[in-house]
Amino acid sequence: MTVAAPLPKAELFRLLADEDRLCLLALCTQDELTVSELACLLHESQPQITRKTQPLRDAGLLIARRDGTRTLLKTADLPDPVVAAALGEGRALATRKGALARVHAVVAQREDSSRRFFETPAAEPVVVEGAALLPFLPVLAPLLPSRALAVDVGTGEGALLPMLAALYDRVIGVDRSPARLARCSARLEALGVANVRLRAGEAEDPALIEEVQRAGGADLVLLARVLHHAARPQDTLAAAARLCRPGGRVLVADYASHDDEAMRERGDVWLGFAPEKLRDLGTASGLRVESVQPFAPRLSASEPDCRLPWLLAVLLKPA
Repeated sequence: MTVAAPLPKAELFRLLADEDRLCLLALCTQDELTVSELACLLHESQPQITRKTQPLRDAGLLIARRDGTRTLLKTADLPDPVVAAALGEGRALATRKGALARVHAVVAQREDSSRRFFETPAAEPVVVEGAALLPFLPVLAPLLPSRALAVDVGTGEGALLPMLAALYDRVIGVDRSPARLARCSARLEALGVANVRLRAGEAEDPALIEEVQRAGGADLVLLARVLHHAARPQDTLAAAARLCRPGGRVLVADYASHDDEAMRERGDVWLGFAPEKLRDLGTASGLRVESVQPFAPRLSASEPDCRLPWLLAVLLKPA
């Protein structure tokens, strides 16, 4: 990333002598925001927002990050008292406009298409293959330091639950789609899996976190194809860290950065993550990054994501 040279003070004063730019800077301290989201927050057109943010980008006050065809803007962390004073004034202005209070709701709307996608019954049910291998999985148990509880967040139709149930004493499968949980329940019953409890909800649900913490925390929290559906992946990963016991691990399996915009039609909020982004998210959640590696899951050729790159991140919650 190219860092802009510091602006002369006179130019900085001129740039910040505009209420709209101050509001934009203040809003972009709250989260990475797209031009469309900023336009919604300030009730302006996208071309107007682009015109007003471009000088801030050129000056290095706003940092841009690409996600497919989208550009997200975040206020740079600059130790400049002039910028700090400007941000304070911008927050006051954005508060008076009501824009600051709406940031959370606007960001949450990123998940609308994802929710609609997963609330729609799948045309073809997901088939869990490999049930014949289940009797052999317990031979892996001695390799796991602790195996009292695993939590599978975003379990969907339970593709990984039979494997987890063979390795852990107790498993909780969490998903926000009741339709998929119903199919998952039927499949587990057909397989005779008895140590899995399904729960409708999300990783951030306080009742789930309280229940798991009362049990001493999970030895494993699995996030498989979850973060790219989250409006704020940092919140989902922070919740996973709260579910995890000290010394336990959070395992993230998700797409690496790609440019297949068609995946947005399947409810994807993000087009994958760069390895350094996953590392930053893990560290910010208080987890120690043990590894972030590419891997290639064996998916059916009919799967829409069979050709996408994947990353596997192993994160440790310090004791």
